[in-house]
Amino acid sequence: MTRSANQIRQEFIDFFKGKRHTFVRSAPVIPQDDPSLLFTNAGMNQFKAIFLGENRDGLSRAVNSQKCMRVSGKHNDLEEVGRDHSHHTFFEMLGNWSFGDYHKKDAVRWAWELLTGVWGLDKDRLFATVHHTDDEAAKLWVSETGIPTERVLRFGDEDNFWEMGETGPCGPCSEIHYDTGDAADREQVFRDPAKGVNGQDGRFLEVWNLVFIQHNRRKDGSLEDLPKKHVDTGMGFERVVRLIQGAESNYATDLFLPVIARLEKLSGRRYGHGAEGVPFRVIADHIRALVFAITDGAFPSNEGRGYVLRRLLRRAYRFGRELGFRGPFLHAIVPAVVDMMGDAFPELRERREHVVQLVRSEEERFGQTLEQGIEIFSQMMERSTAEGDTELSGADVFTLYDTYGFPMDLTRLMAREKGFTVDERGFDELMEQQRDRGREATRRGDDAGLTAEGWVELQKIDGTTFVGYREDEAEARVARYKALRPEGSTDACVECLLVLDQSPFYAESGGQVGDSGTLTARSGRELPVVDTFKWNDMHVHKVVSPTSFPLAELAEPLLARVNTAARNQTRRNHSATHLLQAALRQVLGDHVQQSGSKVEPERLRFDFTHFKALTPEEIAKVEALVNEWILADFPVATEVRDTETARREGAMALFGEKYADKARVVGMGRVSKELCGGTHVVSTGRIGLFHILTETSISAGIRRIEAITGMNSVAYLARKEDIVSGLTATLKTAEDGITGRVAALMDRVKALETEVARLSQDRAGQQVASIIEEAGRSGDMFPWTVKHLGRVDKKGFATVTDAVSDMIRQRNLATTVVVLGAVSDGGIMLSACAGPKSASAHGIHCGEIVKAAAQKAGGNGGGSPTRAQAGGKDPDRLDDALATARGLIKQKAGAS
Repeated sequence: MTRSANQIRQEFIDFFKGKRHTFVRSAPVIPQDDPSLLFTNAGMNQFKAIFLGENRDGLSRAVNSQKCMRVSGKHNDLEEVGRDHSHHTFFEMLGNWSFGDYHKKDAVRWAWELLTGVWGLDKDRLFATVHHTDDEAAKLWVSETGIPTERVLRFGDEDNFWEMGETGPCGPCSEIHYDTGDAADREQVFRDPAKGVNGQDGRFLEVWNLVFIQHNRRKDGSLEDLPKKHVDTGMGFERVVRLIQGAESNYATDLFLPVIARLEKLSGRRYGHGAEGVPFRVIADHIRALVFAITDGAFPSNEGRGYVLRRLLRRAYRFGRELGFRGPFLHAIVPAVVDMMGDAFPELRERREHVVQLVRSEEERFGQTLEQGIEIFSQMMERSTAEGDTELSGADVFTLYDTYGFPMDLTRLMAREKGFTVDERGFDELMEQQRDRGREATRRGDDAGLTAEGWVELQKIDGTTFVGYREDEAEARVARYKALRPEGSTDACVECLLVLDQSPFYAESGGQVGDSGTLTARSGRELPVVDTFKWNDMHVHKVVSPTSFPLAELAEPLLARVNTAARNQTRRNHSATHLLQAALRQVLGDHVQQSGSKVEPERLRFDFTHFKALTPEEIAKVEALVNEWILADFPVATEVRDTETARREGAMALFGEKYADKARVVGMGRVSKELCGGTHVVSTGRIGLFHILTETSISAGIRRIEAITGMNSVAYLARKEDIVSGLTATLKTAEDGITGRVAALMDRVKALETEVARLSQDRAGQQVASIIEEAGRSGDMFPWTVKHLGRVDKKGFATVTDAVSDMIRQRNLATTVVVLGAVSDGGIMLSACAGPKSASAHGIHCGEIVKAAAQKAGGNGGGSPTRAQAGGKDPDRLDDALATARGLIKQKAGAS
């Protein structure tokens, strides 16, 4: 009987639990404590702190199946997904770890036992690779498994040496490969560099990588032995399922076949293993990635990981057209993924409807612009072909992205189907600002100094003890520090990161910003704390001193004192977010889930799942409910509970947030109960007045509310009162008459604008008639004119050019050509219009004319043979631009 994927996963976990490994649930695919990563991309990510020496829970052995995504950076095989049968954007990584416990012998022995003894893989098809210097591992493979020496192969650093980064823990690794080819020619093939193990033809499939972390890489590149040796293994789940189930590819396993079957049913098409199956495979892969990422708290957007998800969704949607889909369909496949994976990852079932609605909403948004975008793309192709180009310009690619929502790789795909390439360099230059924002979002860890290098350790601690729930100040000692900006001094702290043994400062997490305050030495010198954040269970305090603070005093006890005014306002705002979520669920429905928040002293921001804008009545109801609960003055109770028990009893949790086995539960009467580690008021009455400032959309299916509490609300309403008083005085009316008075004034303004527009239209008509008449006096083979309109705003220029185009069409001026230019907003505008026969009879192409003209003024543009527009940066070159247009038309007129 064939094992199912779920059985295989569980057998792996059970095997290592039998070897005294602790099962650790998969971390979210959205990293919670590593801002350098867009997505969790390896099983070891959540254990990084342990490898760096911070093992607060004393974990010695672990096993899990980690949700991973590799779709950006160096681990980016997006173009191969679906075209081959082994690359994926989302995958599971099965892994077992030893943290200073067993090492190579047990890792090798147990790997062989599981693969051949439990799963029954053919021993004669298995090969092992080792680092060329690792004699120990090479001998262990032979002695512990019986594998022939000739099937233990040695490779260099590129294939068989693993490093966490440029410095830090590292070591040789040993890979296990499986031969999927014919046994008859195996001995001749497996040593061929091109065809054998680590070759290019895919016959030998890498199944499992055993990393032996035994060295530390110094800054100078040298290696030193670690005091404790570790094991970190990673097995591609999709690959091993393929082997055990005897499938011809990863997509022919029960991890993908239910999704493909659903696609077959919806499309009426049959899946094939060859090129005809590419759309099925791309969609099946991408929908799995979308389901897991959205479940763990991500959502499509134009930045960072949100942009990656939007690319995946739109790429899958585009491939759906090859299967005959012309509308939203991806959302209908989500249940197939949930049904297949929901037992192993129950969060998928909890968030199923949210994922379905979010995917559908994003599909509908893209579908609205897709047809128009494809038409524009076709026009770009035609223009480029006519000009003899086989490359789509960076400007065109950016237009498709910026206006029609086409990710660059989707445009590349469509261009490739037409035999075109794309100017990726030009596109990247236009996208530089957006890319910078994305990089900034992933760079915070390094910018903040959160790397292992540069710390001076004064005492060894496993983590910082937080005392800020009870105290606003406490005596503390510095455990380690790092100088960020020594200003030429090696013995003074100007800008430093300090880790304390205990701290009343809340470290940024769960959306609540870190505390600020002061650290005071016995000498009376103060270090201002400007921010506090977490790193490997430690509270890191960023201090910026206006004067030199002797580093020697960091070894003495310090008085840590929180800025209580800011802390108290943050408490009010944080407690208000809990009441806000409860009110939203009561007014809108239980589908509302928190998708993110930011709680700071000045205001609160709360993101939540909902698929349309709130009405003014709904906003008023939510605000009234929150204020009603504030006035009820519910006590705010906190207790530490077993996390899973608390969730079963109804405690709300932020999806994607990483919780410990024990978590803090915050309750407010019978209204709200949430898992939360933040700071809160002692009773809801302490929040004061709650007021909603804005309610907006931040992406498909995600809304955002910004609100204020306490004295910030009072000050805001006082400003509003001043505005109302000013309006009553200016409009000379009572408060209840302001709306009517403003409405009457708006009606008057609208009437005047209508009259101005009519006069402008009459004037434009007279001007257009004069332009057409001037063209008729050209005396050449066809009527034409090039006209300088002077300084005109964009709206006025558009009115004249549209009127010229209309008159040419209405009067059937089949060969008339008109080019107009004007100065506007520090640049120039150009427009060209021509009758329908001008191109065929005289070779006129408006797009070519304005493009050449605009280039004289540092600009660009284009369009069709009968209508085009362009712009330029240099207003002093408008005459040169118009002269260029005039010369091109004269050539055609003389050649006719």
